[in-house]
Amino acid sequence: MKPFFSIIIAVYNREELVSRAIESVLNQDTENWELINIDDCSTDNTKSVITPFLVDNRFRYFKTDNNSGVAKARNLGISKANGKYITFLDSDDEYKTVHLSKRFELLKDNKIDLLHGGVEIIGNSKVPDKNNIEKMIELSECVIGGTFFINSNLDNKILLFDENVDYSEDSKMYEEFEKRKLNIVKTEYQTYIYYRDTPDSICNTVSK
Repeated sequence: MKPFFSIIIAVYNREELVSRAIESVLNQDTENWELINIDDCSTDNTKSVITPFLVDNRFRYFKTDNNSGVAKARNLGISKANGKYITFLDSDDEYKTVHLSKRFELLKDNKIDLLHGGVEIIGNSKVPDKNNIEKMIELSECVIGGTFFINSNLDNKILLFDENVDYSEDSKMYEEFEKRKLNIVKTEYQTYIYYRDTPDSICNTVSK
């Protein structure tokens, strides 16, 4: 049976953190999901950490031939997705137990093209502005790709991330949804835990 949610974790060298993300999916109070792990050519023990979870038939694992960035890795996951809605989980973040069930209540009528929002921030709430990376802005002013739930019935031209964008590819996708006047909804349920204390996260390294 087709799952309602396809969750994509794009991971690169996260052997110490990715199990936390995966466990948070396993701890959801709903089981109507599949988890697609895209290993973006990690050089550490990330694969060894993920492998024991693959006994669960809701899990799939793919490893890229070279490290090509989060947009391309997510797009590979999108191409493998079977769910009605496609969503994401950064490998250093986690879901609260009700994350998917709260979103299901909003999405079950299948009329929303993009649902986003609902973040609890751990650490620094400021990130580099995509228009000027020397300037720091509050995350409350941003859209956060990890919170996206995208209707899988949409055309690939809107369903995929722009692989030419190195930073804030999620805001680029959001802007495309706006241009096309698609149905965008923001939720305030703070069930996505966004860790800003990971030193090598893109928001911490883009301005260096």
